[in-house]
Amino acid sequence: MEKEYQLKAAFLYNFARFSQWHNSLSQREYFTLCSPDKHFVDTASTTLKGRSINKQPIQNKHVALDQISINGCHMLFITSSTAANWQSAQQLFYKNIMLVGEAENFIKNGGQIRFFLAGGKVRFEIAPQKLEEADIAMSSKVLRLARIVKG
Repeated sequence: MEKEYQLKAAFLYNFARFSQWHNSLSQREYFTLCSPDKHFVDTASTTLKGRSINKQPIQNKHVALDQISINGCHMLFITSSTAANWQSAQQLFYKNIMLVGEAENFIKNGGQIRFFLAGGKVRFEIAPQKLEEADIAMSSKVLRLARIVKG
């Protein structure tokens, strides 16, 4: 799981590097990557140490799935072990937050990007329309590498 989380943290970093949030990120001190999974946050903190997005240092934050905790998150990663809690918190306001997960029906349930395994490798699918609805634009360079799905 450790290696897989390291790889997913690196993917998240690149998703952020090749995306544009329509509300300017420059208003904030940090680029904030959030997850309700403490183990993932710890792994991402080590993996992404010293990295930045648009000259903003990355802050990895362990959050509860409530409006106050996710306020200020640019990206929210929902692991398989936290997917059920995320689904029950669906009424939250996710504007300008990139939602990435790994559960089977993640995109169907409101997410924008989902990791999956194919041939022993981590792959991802993206619902560009859902990113657009959240006021986030993803580079065509990343979209070319993804399996595109309808939300």
